[in-house]
Amino acid sequence: MKRLFLYMVFDKTIGQVVDENYVYARALHYLGIDFFEAPERKLKEICEERGLDRQKVIKSFYEFDTCHRFSFSDLERYPIELLTEYLKHAHHIFIKEKLPYIVHLVKKWNREEGLKNLLPEFVEDFIKHIYEEEDTTFKYINLLCEVNKGYMSASLNLFTEYDNFSLEAELIEHQHEDEFGAIRSLMASLKPQSLHDRVLLHEIMAFDREMIYHAEIENRIYFPKAIRLEEEVSKKIKILSTLN
Repeated sequence: MKRLFLYMVFDKTIGQVVDENYVYARALHYLGIDFFEAPERKLKEICEERGLDRQKVIKSFYEFDTCHRFSFSDLERYPIELLTEYLKHAHHIFIKEKLPYIVHLVKKWNREEGLKNLLPEFVEDFIKHIYEEEDTTFKYINLLCEVNKGYMSASLNLFTEYDNFSLEAELIEHQHEDEFGAIRSLMASLKPQSLHDRVLLHEIMAFDREMIYHAEIENRIYFPKAIRLEEEVSKKIKILSTLN
């Protein structure tokens, strides 16, 4: 039924399509169409001009409007190696897809100068944080997994590279982080006056929710699993050291 309904959008204007579901604005951007350039024109006219196949447009709308989240109970059952890959994939989506689109919307926006100042600073800090997490925390947990599987040579790297590293300290820091707080507060006071306002507000709120969900996975599932793994590995290393 959903796909059938989507075929009806071609007789609507770009503005009407996006106003009915703001996610379609991002789908259109992916297809090379910015909704704010010609909101009064019909979607079918734009598609014909640009040689866009209707099936491709429908597929894009459907995929962008489909939630790919896993429940916490599902994620709890995942081995920690798979959780690491899941989190890295989320990082990739944040950096390569969602943030660039929000930055693009803000650059073309003509209202709140404060957001134009705050967003680049947030993006820079956020990307730095992600790369630090992947290069340090994820690498450390990967070493723990290797030692736990019996690759004891990896234990040398644990001692040489992570002598003062603490997963518990990382967890505490994560629990108190709120990198998006200033932008969230700024957008909370925004009174949407245009379609561009509404789409931008939707995307920022959706990104905020995704970051909260991502942080909850790390704080409630990933770090506790890693700390338990760290304890198991420490016991194994101590037993081996006494045997030697």
